[in-house]
Amino acid sequence: PSDNAIRVIRRSAEHMTSLIDGLLDISKIENGLLRLNRDVVQLPEFLDQIVDMFRPHAGAKGIEFRYSRHEHLPAYVYTDQKRLRQILINLLSNAVKYTEKGFVSLTVRCRSQVADIEIADSGCGIEPEDIERVFQPFERGRAPSVRSVPGTGLGLTITKLLTEIMGGEILVQSTPGKGTVFSVRLLLSEAKPD
Repeated sequence: PSDNAIRVIRRSAEHMTSLIDGLLDISKIENGLLRLNRDVVQLPEFLDQIVDMFRPHAGAKGIEFRYSRHEHLPAYVYTDQKRLRQILINLLSNAVKYTEKGFVSLTVRCRSQVADIEIADSGCGIEPEDIERVFQPFERGRAPSVRSVPGTGLGLTITKLLTEIMGGEILVQSTPGKGTVFSVRLLLSEAKPD
């Protein structure tokens, strides 16, 4: 087979794998089978790792990656590291994916052991009638700029479910053609290193 055919097969396999993983995650959450871990996480270093993952990806698209964190973030917090990483990766990968020019930003603030995490972009935005739908399984925005980008339509469903199972909330504000802001609020209680 040609190189192109191999690339198509590989992309299809990756799509199917992410689809199956996503459905398994949703099934576990809905059936109460997902167990959260209580990890001690070095918060500033954890966030730096996430930023280091996305800054080159944004740069390759010619997008500015902005990162701002509150100077008084706790050094260590209790949280499920894997699930917090999944939430941030889902939101940031969407922001980069749907932004053709301008910026993607990650802002993290903590007050009274509550973290406010904001992922903003200057991308294509979400139509008002699609705002609630984007959290539904297999639903994606209906704008052509969204339809042309590959995706399973499960990332935001999983992100919302994980945020809620972790006792938090997720909100979205968007202006079509101007960008989107996802705000996640989570309890990240301060921890002492082991």
